Amino acid sequence: MTIQLERSGITTPDGVRLNVEVAGPADAPVTVLLSHGWTCSTRSWHNQVEALPQILGPDALRVVTYDHRGHGRSDLAPAGSMRFEQLAEDLVTVLDGVVGDSPVVYAGHSMGGMTLMELGDQRPDLIGDRIRAAVMVSTSSGHIGEGAFGLPRRLDPATARFAPRVMNLVGTRADRRVARHSDGGAHRVAELAANLQRPALRQMVFGKKVDPAEIDLFMADLAVVPGPTYGGFFEAILEHDRDHTLKALSDIPVEIMHGTRDRLLPPRHANRMAAELPTARLWFYPGAGHMLMQERPRDVSHRLASLVRKVSA
Repeated sequence: MTIQLERSGITTPDGVRLNVEVAGPADAPVTVLLSHGWTCSTRSWHNQVEALPQILGPDALRVVTYDHRGHGRSDLAPAGSMRFEQLAEDLVTVLDGVVGDSPVVYAGHSMGGMTLMELGDQRPDLIGDRIRAAVMVSTSSGHIGEGAFGLPRRLDPATARFAPRVMNLVGTRADRRVARHSDGGAHRVAELAANLQRPALRQMVFGKKVDPAEIDLFMADLAVVPGPTYGGFFEAILEHDRDHTLKALSDIPVEIMHGTRDRLLPPRHANRMAAELPTARLWFYPGAGHMLMQERPRDVSHRLASLVRKVSA
């Protein structure tokens, strides 16, 4: 089955153009809204965009994905807008301007899951009315500086602020190393630098088994995220504390999905969310890392499909 994807955009009240991609009929009974994580893009959901119409039928749902500000094909994030309050407002813009009145099954990966928690704090009226079910993938409700990003929990939480910079640091060191041993060709330098950076990123972000093409996709998305966006949203993630807003999700079906080898947000984050939201179902995937929808695409797609059926019924 060939999925016809329509790419357009929508402008937020503060003038940022968000890239939006839609597949499926406008009059579908349910819309699946996919929200990606920090440094990623709509492409991280490509497996689900392809699989859901095949599982449920092309007329059973519409699939909407969008790039957060400063990510993918969306406009840059203006100074001061790299905060979850703004991401929740952007989500409302997408709901009102793209999704319309269709009931929504929301899937949020990492920062995308945190965006839904922020929405539950700002606009709890939309949970249950517009958003009828949710899948929370590799995300957290708070306390992120405590042992996250592959660091031992005994380290001072402030140390976590420097951990993700390894993504940039490894690339910088690789560039220097390659520059000393290359023939000076720009293409060759970039290629060798990426090859040196790849193992460190794979170790940090992915689990045991992953398709190399998925690593390529992640690295390509990371490469286009501007420095201010990278740092600004990282600070917002460290300050994220929304345990209390999980109660806003207690009246809708929620699936919490997490990999056992997630080094960026260890499995204790999923356990914490499940304790705060006992009505949710908790699923762990042995050997999987942080990019669960790319590492276990079939499992994520079928969890989403089950919620679409539930909302449709």
